[in-house]
Amino acid sequence: MQKVAQSWLVFDLTKATHVGAPLFLGLDDFLGQLPLLLFTVVGGVIADRYDRRRLLLSSQYAQMTTAFVLAALVWTGTVRIEYTLALSFLTGLAQAFGGPAYQSLMPTLVPKKHLLNAIALNSIQFNLSRIFGSLLAGAALAAFGTAICFGLNGLSFLVVIAALLSLSVKHIKPEHNPLLQEMHGGFS
Repeated sequence: MQKVAQSWLVFDLTKATHVGAPLFLGLDDFLGQLPLLLFTVVGGVIADRYDRRRLLLSSQYAQMTTAFVLAALVWTGTVRIEYTLALSFLTGLAQAFGGPAYQSLMPTLVPKKHLLNAIALNSIQFNLSRIFGSLLAGAALAAFGTAICFGLNGLSFLVVIAALLSLSVKHIKPEHNPLLQEMHGGFS
């Protein structure tokens, strides 16, 4: 929902500018994806060194906060394109650290013999959420506006946070290698 509503918001905020909405739409997506490109490997190293559940919780809290901040900015009429772009970057930054933590947490939750099935089910739910999230976003956007879409997205994080809080996964501190050595291992 966030992606559809945010694209609509960016278009709406910039359609009257001299540069035009297409540039800002691309810039918004670029700033949301850039942290993934730059920091996912570092996020993987951090996920290997620290408690993945806590790291994932931090990521979810950060993404929920950006959604609620955007909802509040739109609701109060104080939203500006600069704020939207900055929040896109912050969301991408949270995802760059949360994604590796999520991926490395799964093998600790599922027995090895069921891991391939768990990965397949995860892929299915991810793709279904992209399809139905877009559909729900379009309906909510048409009926209630962008602020409600951002608010609903923020609320959706509460379910994930509750699920993560219910997990009892023991973190075992691994032996630390130098950061660059572990990043090299990640690239390999």
